[in-house]
Amino acid sequence: MGFPHTKKAIPADFFTPSYRISCRIGVPAGGLHALLLDPLNPFLELGDAYVSRINTPGEIVAHYQRAAIRKDNILFIVLTRREDGDPPRGPGVYVARVAKETFVTIPSFEIRGTAEVEQEASPREILVHSMGRFVPIYDASASVALFPDITFEGKLILINKERVEAFCIVE
Repeated sequence: MGFPHTKKAIPADFFTPSYRISCRIGVPAGGLHALLLDPLNPFLELGDAYVSRINTPGEIVAHYQRAAIRKDNILFIVLTRREDGDPPRGPGVYVARVAKETFVTIPSFEIRGTAEVEQEASPREILVHSMGRFVPIYDASASVALFPDITFEGKLILINKERVEAFCIVE
């Protein structure tokens, strides 16, 4: 399936409170972040979409060549390659960043990984000052809260900031 107006298609797993959608998504030159930041389009177009329930992720309940997902319904996105969804670093003064261990709760999930932040950044500052509506967590894993043995891992997990219940960092 081709994606018009895109540079390439990348694999991604999109999570809602009840479902996982494993698919390919066409991204423009600005990458996945450009699509997520676009205020004029509340939907993302997905290709080769496999749908499974959160509690039985290995059981495919549906497969479609074309699908769409509403951005504000996404809890988080798991990417196997960091460069597929890493937020752009703006020009300007270079600020040294450090890796801080994080623990994040969102509806139905617990996410652990590393946030790259300024040395003294608080959890609130990370959420408020990170670009766009998704905060990046690197080398991350997400566990289903009611079924902690079910986990999903990726080099990058993009978490919808509006769905965060608690954002914790290790000092």
